[in-house]
This record gives sequence, structure tokens and C-alpha cells, in this order.
Amino acid sequence: MSVQYKPQSGRSAILAIDKSPWGTIVSRWWNSAIRSWQRRKMKAVLHRLDDRILQDIGLSRGEIEDFVDGLSSAELRMTPIAPEPAPMSHDISHADLRRAA
Repeated sequence: MSVQYKPQSGRSAILAIDKSPWGTIVSRWWNSAIRSWQRRKMKAVLHRLDDRILQDIGLSRGEIEDFVDGLSSAELRMTPIAPEPAPMSHDISHADLRRAA
């Protein structure tokens, strides 16, 4: 069984939505919101790195904002390779204290 989409009157519904004024406004707003979220995410990842790693990359803490703002959309979609830090637990058990001694 195969399914084929046959657009009515030679145009697909997606193209009709994209060419409407509201479609472009919503599309621009959505793309802007996604890009802003990606920039905030990249800045947060870079700020979590220590100064030595930033120096190895060629950045200082003061250059992070300008660096991220200059990245293209493809570069902002990069996945950071640094693992998320494990949450620290402040509950110390008796067994942990015995192992530390």
C-alpha cells in the first residue's frame, strides 16, 4: 500500500501557509526564539568551562558573549562534548565517612 499526497489546485497547503503574511511572521518569530535559546544554551556551556579550557580554545570569559553572538545557526546547533556535571549530594552517610578515614 502506498500513500501519495495530491495537492489541490497545484499547490500544497504548506506553501500556502508559508507565503501568507501571518505564516512569515510566525516563522520569523519561531526562528528568532530558537536562535535565542541556542545562544543562551551555548553561553551557559562555555561559562561552565574552567579558565584553562577556555584558554585552550582561545577564549577568555569576557569574550564568550561576542564569540557566541558571532556564531552561525549551524554552529549554534553543535552538541557540546563536555558531560553534564553530576549533582552533588550534601548528605554524608556514616559509611562514606568510614571509607574516607
